Amino acid sequence: MPRQKIDLHRKVRDVLQNIIKLPPQATCPIRHYEKSMNIGSSLIKYIADHIEPDDIYESVYDRHMGHLQRMVLAELLESFERFLKELASVCVDFLAPYAIDDRFDEFKLRRGEQIAAFVHGASIGRALCESDTWLNNETINKRFRTLLKDPFDSEWELLFPGPNQQPVAERERAATLAILWQIRHTLAHNVGVITQSDAMKFRMLMKTAVGADQQLFPSQNDLRYIKRFLSETATHINKRVGQRLAKLTESFYDSDPDLFDLQTKADELSRSLSFPITLGQQVGIV
Repeated sequence: MPRQKIDLHRKVRDVLQNIIKLPPQATCPIRHYEKSMNIGSSLIKYIADHIEPDDIYESVYDRHMGHLQRMVLAELLESFERFLKELASVCVDFLAPYAIDDRFDEFKLRRGEQIAAFVHGASIGRALCESDTWLNNETINKRFRTLLKDPFDSEWELLFPGPNQQPVAERERAATLAILWQIRHTLAHNVGVITQSDAMKFRMLMKTAVGADQQLFPSQNDLRYIKRFLSETATHINKRVGQRLAKLTESFYDSDPDLFDLQTKADELSRSLSFPITLGQQVGIV
């Protein structure tokens, strides 16, 4: 009996039917990020715990585990990028009803599908922030600096400043993050292979030679340290942006107390950012 013919085009497209609902944490950027960051390490631990050392060849196990760890590393970096998008989306949603200056001009709807997303999106913030990539410090700085500026005034400070930029206390964090953005590029576009071009960029970022024509092979310790760095950075950024957003919200209230109820707005901000936000004398409930 001949084998039944498969519509391969349809089978490929059907992958979009295999979906699951987002976790409850998805409504809060930092909690959504924390949920995603723990999945990869849990996966590695589960596999390691369920493989008997006496039943495998160590070299084969190490090779496969190295490949898995490379994929988990990519997911860690992707989760951090998504966190930045979702955090910016929260900022847009809270500022849009009250800001009438040009702070949203950096988020331009350039294509037809983006306009459609704007019309049908769950929020204006998601429509403006989700479609673009957030893959280097310069782009992230530009968007948050404009978004969180004083009304009709100068731009806010840089989230991730360069070597000669302010604030000084954030420079080392920014330099390490710039290296991780380049690692993400290597993973996403070259399957972890460090090309000559990649090696040159790493050398500029790290001020030391990095070998080309080799493949990244991250260890579990590498993942542990990178996860810790990204988690500490996400928590730090969440608080910096939250405090700045609170200050801007207070300024809108001071100009017109009839705009919103201060306690209600403090509660909304606190729930969205997962830490107590104080507006005036009102402390938000998470």
